Amino acid sequence: MFYITIVMFLVITHRRARRFIPAFLLLSITLLQAQQPDLNIQFRLAQGFEQSGEWERALPLYESLHRSDPQNYVFFDGLRRTYTYLKMYDKAVELVERRMQSHPGDPVLQAMLGSLYYQSGDSARANELWHNVIAADSRNVNVYRLVASQMIEHRLYDQAIALYKRSRDATGDQRAFAEELAWLYSSFQQYALATQEFMRLLKANPAQLAYVQGRIGSFSAREEGIKQALDVVRDHVAKDPANPALRTLLAWIHMERKDFRAALEEYRIFDRQAKANGRELFSFAQRALQEQAYDAAAVAFRELIEQHPDRDRMPYALLGLARATEELSQHADTISPPARRPARRGGAETRATIDAALALYEDILDRYAGTDFAAQASFRIGVIRRERLFDLDGALAAFERTRQSATTPNLHFEATMQIAEVHTMRNNLAGSRQEYEKLLPAPMGDFRDRALFRLAELDYFEGNFDEALNRMQGLTANLSTDLANDALVLQYFINENKNLAPSALIEFAKADLLMRQKKHSEALARFESIAQQYFYALLYDDALMKIAEIHLILNDSDKALAAFTKIANDLPTSIVRDRAQFRIGEVYETVLNNTPLAIEAYERILTEYPHSLYTEEARKRIRMLRGDAI
Repeated sequence: MFYITIVMFLVITHRRARRFIPAFLLLSITLLQAQQPDLNIQFRLAQGFEQSGEWERALPLYESLHRSDPQNYVFFDGLRRTYTYLKMYDKAVELVERRMQSHPGDPVLQAMLGSLYYQSGDSARANELWHNVIAADSRNVNVYRLVASQMIEHRLYDQAIALYKRSRDATGDQRAFAEELAWLYSSFQQYALATQEFMRLLKANPAQLAYVQGRIGSFSAREEGIKQALDVVRDHVAKDPANPALRTLLAWIHMERKDFRAALEEYRIFDRQAKANGRELFSFAQRALQEQAYDAAAVAFRELIEQHPDRDRMPYALLGLARATEELSQHADTISPPARRPARRGGAETRATIDAALALYEDILDRYAGTDFAAQASFRIGVIRRERLFDLDGALAAFERTRQSATTPNLHFEATMQIAEVHTMRNNLAGSRQEYEKLLPAPMGDFRDRALFRLAELDYFEGNFDEALNRMQGLTANLSTDLANDALVLQYFINENKNLAPSALIEFAKADLLMRQKKHSEALARFESIAQQYFYALLYDDALMKIAEIHLILNDSDKALAAFTKIANDLPTSIVRDRAQFRIGEVYETVLNNTPLAIEAYERILTEYPHSLYTEEARKRIRMLRGDAI
C-alpha cells in the first residue's frame, strides 16, 4: 500500500497565542492515497458532519476510519474530538492512552490526556499529568506553552499565569511569554501588570514600539487603563532616561491622554538626546496640529522657528504656526487635558489672534513669493477674510492671487470653488455660475461633482427646482460620500415640497440663500415668516430647525432650545424630531455646559428613537459625560 507521510506541527489554537510546537513534538500523519478512495470519501463525509455539528453521525465514521488505520493521526484526532464533544470521556481517555502505548513519552498526548481528565471532572489527575509533562523537559519553553494552552482552553487563567511565570525561573528567560501574560492581565483589567510585560518586549526589541502602542491602545480609552500604563512607563523612563523607545512611548501615552503639554516636554528631551536638531520636535508639532492641540502645536512650531531654523523645514514650520494660530482664534485651548481646558476665547483676544494669523501668512507670502507655500498662505488668508472677518473683497483678492500662483491643479481648482462661493455671498449668482462652470471639465471628478452640486444649489436658490433636480441626478449614485448625501437630502426636500407648497418652497429657498450669505438677521425674519404663514406645509419643521440654528449663531441659546423643543415635543409626525432632540443635547453639552440636562436629552434619543441614526452617537456622548469608558 502506498502512503504519503505529511509532517504536521501541532498548532496551539488559542486565538491570542498561536504557536508551532518544534521538532521534538512533530507528529507524522499518514493520509491514504487514491488506492483507498473509500476511506477518503468516508473521511470527507465525517468532516462534513463534524463541521455541521452532527457529531452523532460523524462518530461511527471516525470509529470505522480509526479501526482501518489506528496509526493515522488525522483519524485518531477526529475520533478524539468527537468523543470529547459528545462527553464520552471514558472512551476518549481510553483512545489516547492506547495511542500513548505506541508513542510513549509524547508530551502532546500527555497534555491532551490531562485535558480530558479535567473535562471529566478529575482535576487532580489532570494536574498530575500536566505536571509530568513539564517535569520531563522543564527547560523547554514550548512544553510550558503546550500545557498553558490546555489550561487557558479550560479557563484556568490563574494557573496559566503561574505556569508562564514559573517557566521564566526554570528556563532563565525572563522575557518568555510576555505577550501571553500581557493579554491575560489586560483581559482581567490588570493594566499595570500588562504594561510591565509590554516593557519587557520593548526593552528586548525597540522595533516593537508600534506593536506595544497598539496593544496599550486596546485599553487606553479606559481612564484607569491609561493611568496605570502611564505610571508604569513613567517609572521605566525614570530608571532608563536615555532609552528613546521608552521616552517615545511615554510621549505617546501623554498624547493619548490629550496631555499635550507633557508630551511636548518629552519630545523636547528626546530631540536633545537624539541630537535631532528639531526633527523630533517637528514630528510632534505636526501630530499636535492633526490632533487639534493648537496651543501645543503653536508652541512647538515657534520653538522650531526660533531655535532650529532649518532652511528646508522653515516654510513648513511657518505654515504650521500660522495654521495653529488661525485655529486658536476659534477653538478652545487643547494643550491641557479636557477637564482643565479654559473657556473659549472671545472678543478682543480673538481678533488679536486672527490678526496674528494673518500677519504670519503675510510673512510667508513675502518670504516665499512664487512658491506653493505662498499660494497656500494666500488661500488661508482668503478663508479667514471670508469666514471670520466677512471681508468679501479681501477674500476675493486672496483667492484670485492663489489661483494665479498655485503650482498644483488641486489648489487652483479649490481657489476657483472659493471664488464662486464669494460671488454667492456677494449675491452675484451669475458670477458664481461662471466660476463653477469652469470646473465642469476638470479632470478631477471630485471638483466636477462639487461644482455640479453648487450649480444645483444656485438653481434652487433662484426657484428653478426642476433644473436643480436634473443637475443632481448623477450625484446620488455613491451614497457613501457626503456630497451624495447632501444631494439626496436636497432632492428629497425639493420633491417633497415643490408640488404641495410651491410658494413656501420659493420663500424657503430665498431664506436659505440669505443664511448662506451670512445675513442671519434677515434670514431669521424670513424663516419666522415662513413658519407663521405656512404652518400647514411639510417644510414647517425644517423652518423651525433653521430658526433654531440661527438663534445659536446669534448666541441666543434659550430661543434655540425653544425651537428644537417644539419640534421634538409638539410635532409627532416630523422626520427631524430625533435630530432636534440630539441638538438639544448638544446645546446643553457644548454651549450651556449643563451635563445633567445634556445626559437627559441624549437618553431621550435612546428611549424614544431607538432606531435613529443618532442613537449610537448619543450613547457615546452619555458615556463620555458620565466619565465611563468609551
